[in-house]
Amino acid sequence: MNPPLTGPLPNLGYLRLLEYQKQRKVYPTYTVDFPLLLFIFFSRIAAGLSILSVFFPASILWMTTAFCCMVFATGASITHLTIPARFLAMIINHRSPIVWEIRLAGALTGSLGAQLLSRLGILPGFETLLLWTSFSLSILFLIATGWAYRFHTHPAWKTDILPGYYLASASMIGFALYSMIYPNPFFGILILTLLCVEGFLILLYLNHLRKTSRISLKRIVSGKDRMVSLAFLVSVLFLPGLLSFAPLFTKNFELYAVVLALSSGAGVVFERILFFRLEQPTFFLSRG
Repeated sequence: MNPPLTGPLPNLGYLRLLEYQKQRKVYPTYTVDFPLLLFIFFSRIAAGLSILSVFFPASILWMTTAFCCMVFATGASITHLTIPARFLAMIINHRSPIVWEIRLAGALTGSLGAQLLSRLGILPGFETLLLWTSFSLSILFLIATGWAYRFHTHPAWKTDILPGYYLASASMIGFALYSMIYPNPFFGILILTLLCVEGFLILLYLNHLRKTSRISLKRIVSGKDRMVSLAFLVSVLFLPGLLSFAPLFTKNFELYAVVLALSSGAGVVFERILFFRLEQPTFFLSRG
C-alpha cells in the first residue's frame, strides 16, 4: 500500500518557470567562455587568410600562420567541451549545427595542412586544387559558425546576419595581414568597401535586436556593456576608417596594415565578449 501524501503537491510547470523568471535577476551574469573565444579568434584569422590567399601571391608565412591558427582553434574547441573525452561520441551527431561547425573546422585544418605540404613540395601537383578547397571550406566554416548558435531561447543569436558579418570580418583581417608584405594600390578603397559592408550588417543586427531583444539592445547602447560595444565599434569601424585615408599621405602601407590587423583582431575579441554578454535566455513567459 502506497503511503499517503504528506508533502505539498508539486507546482505546475508554468508556475515553476514563472518563479524562475522572477528570481533570475539574482543569478550570476554570463561570462566569456575563454576556450570558445580562442576558437573564434584563431579560426577567424585562418579563414581570412585562406579566403584572401586566392587574390594575393602564395606566401609560406601566411600559409603556415593559417594552418597553425586552425590547429590552435580546433584544440580550443575540443577543450571547450565539458568532457573532452566524449568528442568522438559527439561528432557523429549529424543533426547538430555545432557539430557541423566542428567538422568543417577539422576539414579546413586538414586542407590547410595539405596545402602547406604541397607548397613545400611534399604533395606536388595539388597546390591549386588545395588552394580553392581551403577557400571554399573557409566560407562554409564561417557560415556554419554563424548558424551554430541559432537557439530559440537566445533571440540575440538567432539571425541570418551573423554569417555575413563573419565573412566580412575575416576578409578584413586577411586583407590586412596580406597587405603587410604585398602592398595594394587600392588599399584605402578596399578598406572602405569592407567597412561599408560591416557597418551595414551591424546596423541590420542592431535592428534585429530592436525587434527581438530590446533588453540586449539597451545593454549595449546605454547599459553596463556600453563601453565594450564602444570599443568594438572603434576597433572595427572608426580606426579602420581613419586608416583608409592613408593612401592620401603615403605610399608605404605596411605599418598601416599592421595597425589594421591589430585593430581587426581586437574587434573579434570585443565581438565575442558582447556575444556572450547577450547570452540571456528568453522564455515564452519572459516580459523582456
